[in-house]
Amino acid sequence: MRILVCGSEGSLMQAVIPRLVDQGHEVIGVDNLVRYGERLGYAGVKYKFLMGDLCHGEYVEKLFRQIRPDYVIQAAARIYGIRGFNLHCADILGENTSLHNNVLKASVLTDVERVAYISSSMVYESCPNSIDDPLTEDAPAKNIMPITSYGQSKYIGEKLSEAYLQQYGLDYTIWRPFNIITPYERSEYEEIGFSHVFADYIKNIVIEKKNPLPIIGDGSQVRCFTWIDDVAQAIVDWSFDDKTRNEVFNLSNPEPISMRDLAQLIHRKAVEKGLLKNEELTFETVMNFPDDVMVRIPSNEKAKRILNWETDHKVAESIDKCLEHNLKEIGKSNG
Repeated sequence: MRILVCGSEGSLMQAVIPRLVDQGHEVIGVDNLVRYGERLGYAGVKYKFLMGDLCHGEYVEKLFRQIRPDYVIQAAARIYGIRGFNLHCADILGENTSLHNNVLKASVLTDVERVAYISSSMVYESCPNSIDDPLTEDAPAKNIMPITSYGQSKYIGEKLSEAYLQQYGLDYTIWRPFNIITPYERSEYEEIGFSHVFADYIKNIVIEKKNPLPIIGDGSQVRCFTWIDDVAQAIVDWSFDDKTRNEVFNLSNPEPISMRDLAQLIHRKAVEKGLLKNEELTFETVMNFPDDVMVRIPSNEKAKRILNWETDHKVAESIDKCLEHNLKEIGKSNG
């Protein structure tokens, strides 16, 4: 199949693309490189790359008419950590909504079979949640809109996908990944909260060896962290299968951990690998955000029941993999 990957240079799609190529698909990637200003280059395979801004409707329509993709993976979005959500709120809400609508409209015009939309666990921001009450895929429909502009943009993106099915018959698959762990995301700002928390922790604990560790809030926030390759494999294997047609799926490792415990685990693993001295890790709260969700724990029952999918990696193993990557990078720089 000919598959257009929108947002191809993000870390998740850089894990998806090699798997698509391995399955024999023709892959075309498009990205505006707004996040890092350059291509990550982690896919390690050849595919046609086009630099372009999906917020411009005329460009998107021309792109689709030239490529004529059979299927689309729509992962393009402005995305940051909690601080970035607040500082770039207008750009996030406006651009994420606009570009997704442009992709769906062009898909209808060029007879695309299906658009796989990479949504987010942030659609659950306003949903009651606890360890004993995990988030099921139908929860957002029963609660008010998410709080942050990013959560709202993903919620609206899902609704747009549903609306294009209703009005135009354009099929979709919606994926909601939960807190992906990857060695490839860079914490590109000095201040915390622009990047995702795991990237900030790796930078501040392992690379810059900050102690006390600057954190947002008191560190009691609970999340579930999922290894990137497990998420990527699900997207590749199931995005265009009949079992996922016009369905929504959580993709997560259902292993709750607080931000303090995550930091302690990264610190302990780094000590074991000789990256840090064996000393107590302490914490310093440097900022708070009232819209920071305290608990986000998913149900994976639907993905397990319908797709027989579940993650192969626990948090500790994912951290090991990231630290091994750091050791290799240190070796390269010293070599």
